[in-house]
Amino acid sequence: MFLCNLPNRKNQFLPNIKYLWFLLATAITNPLPEEKKTDNLTKREVFLKSTFIALFVIIPSLSSFFLAWIILNDLIQAIIIGAIIHFIAMGFSLKISKKFIIKQD
Repeated sequence: MFLCNLPNRKNQFLPNIKYLWFLLATAITNPLPEEKKTDNLTKREVFLKSTFIALFVIIPSLSSFFLAWIILNDLIQAIIIGAIIHFIAMGFSLKISKKFIIKQD
């Protein structure tokens, strides 16, 4: 059983006082952990690295879109091929950004 009444279909628009007090109590007793202080990147480094990652995602998807459009002469198939390549590149960019943006000592 809950300590408070959670909002349901009947009272979803009305704030439940017991629920709000429960949230306040949990926020006071369980504060967010303090973040570890790390060496921050400068604005220029962030701009350059994020630009590189954006180009890494955009160039393969646009080039595959235009090549497929020229070769197949069908816009819909070219869009689908470009979108597939775009999402594959986005998956790789996540792995690259984790290694690339973290400042090395």
